[in-house]
Formats: sequence, C-alpha cells, structure tokens
Amino acid sequence: MSVGLLAPVALATLVALLLPLLLHLARRDATRPTPFAALRWLRERPKPRRRLRFDDWPLLLVRLLLLALLALWLAWPVLHGETAPARWTVVVPGVADGALPPIEEGAPAPRWLAPGFPEVGRDAVPADSGASVASLLRELDMTAPVGTALTVLVPDTVDGADGGRIVLSRPVDWRIVLGDAPGTDATPILPPRLDVFDIAADDPALRVLRAVARAWRPDDADALRIANADDAPRADAITVWWGASAPPAALLAGRAGRVLLLGPDAPRDDIDWQPLLQTADGAPLFERGSCANGVCLRFAQAVDPATMPGLLDPAFPSRLRDLLQPPPAPRRIAAADLTPSTGADAWPPTPRDLRPWWALLVALAFALERWMAAAPRRNHAA
Repeated sequence: MSVGLLAPVALATLVALLLPLLLHLARRDATRPTPFAALRWLRERPKPRRRLRFDDWPLLLVRLLLLALLALWLAWPVLHGETAPARWTVVVPGVADGALPPIEEGAPAPRWLAPGFPEVGRDAVPADSGASVASLLRELDMTAPVGTALTVLVPDTVDGADGGRIVLSRPVDWRIVLGDAPGTDATPILPPRLDVFDIAADDPALRVLRAVARAWRPDDADALRIANADDAPRADAITVWWGASAPPAALLAGRAGRVLLLGPDAPRDDIDWQPLLQTADGAPLFERGSCANGVCLRFAQAVDPATMPGLLDPAFPSRLRDLLQPPPAPRRIAAADLTPSTGADAWPPTPRDLRPWWALLVALAFALERWMAAAPRRNHAA
C-alpha cells in the first residue's frame, strides 16, 4: 500500500509555513530599548552579534505541523493498493429469503444490488428505486477492486431490465436461485382517445380519425370528441389540432412530454420537422418536431385514402398509436437471458480517500495549538 496525492499542486500552500516563523521573530523583536541617563557616560563597547533565535519552540513546531497538515489535506491524500477481498456476493432484490447467502464471520457481508449496495441482513430489502439491474451491475463492476470476483444471486425472473446486453470487465458467477412469488405486471396502458379541435363536420379526414378512434376503443362511445375552442383536453386523450393557423397557447401549455397531433394544413415554419413512415416513393406520411415542451406530430399529406393509400391498411391505427403513444420498454426478463458477458475494459482501481481521517488530524493539531497558545505559563512569560 502507498499514499498518493490527487491534487499535488495544492502543496504550493506550504509557503504558508513562513507565517509562523515570521510571527515568532516579530514577537521576539517586540521589545524596544529605553535610554537611561546614568549610563550615558559609560564607555561604549562593541555590541555582541545577535543570533537568530526563536522563542517557544514547541508552539512553533505545532503551528508548522498544523499548516503542513492543511496543505496535505488540500492536496487530497489517498491510499493505493489496499488489500482487495477475494469475492463479493451481491443479491438481486426478489430472491427468496431461504436463498439468501449466510453471513460468514470475517468475510465481506453480502450486499443488495441496489443504489449504494446496502448490506444484506443489516439493512432492509431495498424498495424499487427505478434503477435497472444492468446499470447497477456496471456500476458494481466499476467500483469493485480489480482482483475481486463477483457472485450474483438472481431470481429466475428479473424486473428492471433496460434492454441492453451486460458486458463487464470480469467473469461473474451468475447463480439463478429461488425467487419470491412473481409480482403482477404493470397495468397495461389503455389506448388514448382523440379530442379534435377546429375541424369541419364535413371534412373527409374526420371519417379517418373516427375510424382510428374506434379501432383503438371499439366499445367507447366517447373515443373521439369534436371539441370547441374553449374545451379543455381530456387527460387520457390525444389532442388534435386541425386548423390552418397555429395552435392556441392554451393547447400548448402544460404539455411536457405529450404529443399534439396536427393536420396537414398546420403551419410548419417554426418547427424543425423530421419525416416519419415514408411511402414506397419516399414521401413521408408524418412529420415530427418539438413544440413548446412537448412533441408535435403532423400529417404530411392530405388525409384522404386517394392520396394516402396507407390509411386503408388494417395496421394503420396501431402504427399511428405507436407514434402517438410509444409502448414502454419491457422491464421483465428471464435471468438466464440476462447473464453478463465479459469483454469490457477494466476500470482503474479506486483509491481510498484519506481526507476524512486527515481532517481529524488537522482538528487535533489545531486543538493542541490553541491549548499551548493559551497555556498559563506562556502568558506569564509574555
């Protein structure tokens, strides 16, 4: 093991060591000679050569030590080459209580695969924090010492997958054990309704929009609503603006992350449109862009089966729904399909930060300096 400095440039503050030396010299020269009349007739003799001498050596050394410790604390001392444990065992939340590893005397305690990696047995089972198992494994691979092997106890079904392959820098003992009773999947997201603003009753596009809404919600009589300008959009509905002018500010307000569907005649100058779902001849069916705090999706062509044959495709309603309401990424996966592979570059070992202990030394040195500076013997001598 060896001690290093992460910010050695801070050692320049060692120049402050001159301050106690100058203070002690100034204190020695604080006395001034006073003329005395009876000595004026005495024969003047050569003055002895003055030698550089410091008063109160112990206090001076403590003050120098205090400043040196402060300079080293600013230089960020760390400890390299700590003895790494041979193996870490981590447990994915969801493992049955009977499959938890025993806590052995003198061995590193098993930890939960959760933010902060709390210890098993000492801390409660961590609640769902939203962090994926893959991300936590990558973080564990980054923070664990290079020579430490990893054992991961995982239930047969894992919640919290992010869809990416797990590639680590070291082999992992991936043990699939008995899990708790599987939880139910999240409540499925219902298809949205449609709130259509500023559309004429005889507009051919209204038939298309009504057919799409019925395909999404065949048993809902309110799947499509023709809204007035002063109507508020429904919370579970996609807002559709079919006017030739820009959407009013009331429809754009409070739409963070939501989609606003625009008709083909909506203005397009203020938005950077990107084409989507191109036809066989390369013409886009839709255009997508950011508007306000949400997303605008615009029909790029007139909504008429004569000019847009894709409207007659039975899959068109589901394709439009995927654009307006993208399905969430799957988060439940079989543990066998999540087995990590190797091939990533190893992370450099993380040194141990010594600044908390160094701060304690600084506090002790400061307390000693104050005690010596306020000692009665020193004040009496002064």
